[in-house]
Amino acid sequence: MTSPDTEFIDILRTTGETEVTPGTKIWSKSLPDTLPILGLSDIVIFPGMIVPLLVDTQQSTRLIDDVVAGNRFLGLILQKKPEVENPTPEELWTNGCAGRVLKMLKFPDNTVRVLVEGLRRFRVREYISKDPYLQAKVEVLKDVKEDSLELTALSRKAANVFQEIIKLSPTLSEQIKVAALNTEEPGKLSDLISANLNLSLEERQHLLELHLVKEPLIRLLPLLSRELELLTLGSKDSERSRDLHVQVAARFFPPGTNSGDST
Repeated sequence: MTSPDTEFIDILRTTGETEVTPGTKIWSKSLPDTLPILGLSDIVIFPGMIVPLLVDTQQSTRLIDDVVAGNRFLGLILQKKPEVENPTPEELWTNGCAGRVLKMLKFPDNTVRVLVEGLRRFRVREYISKDPYLQAKVEVLKDVKEDSLELTALSRKAANVFQEIIKLSPTLSEQIKVAALNTEEPGKLSDLISANLNLSLEERQHLLELHLVKEPLIRLLPLLSRELELLTLGSKDSERSRDLHVQVAARFFPPGTNSGDST
């Protein structure tokens, strides 16, 4: 499934529930140990992310219909082969993110847009059904955090480098900057960075599979340094290019002349 920009109809209000802000818990019971599995072709979803998805196959549309009619929980797993419309268990990674459908919009061409929120990491224990869509027994993975000076230092260093990246990156929004400034929990910070740093799908998948909070931060630090270095070099190149244009303009059009004047 892909992730388009679109608008959505809120389905929470049709069930008497109150809409909440992103990142807050909206379920009153624990996640079920069996989830319908939706394969994702071009995105890895982390806990805390709220993402629009396009659903365009008959199997996936049936899955969403059943999910919305039920408890709205589903499992979101990256496909190993993005071109496959209905992936088999062997064509999916073992670890994914449990999510909940927040909003849904159906279109006349039989496609569906849904807004999902990532909730918790999970590991597939076994697939119990393939028809009409994949369903699996899952093990929810809780973040394992140790209160230590090392973890605090890793978290602060990652946060500082990420803030520098945000300043230089033209693609990261003000909303991401605000979220980074207000995220103090190391696990949530690493998920926020993993979801927004310029990484390959495989790199994101490997980060999703780590539920010891210190491990993703250790893996992210060199990736953050790499991205900051690339952005810094790009910024310097842009400045040199601007300076060169200014010098050329000053040479051919000295102060007091008009570029439109005839000789």
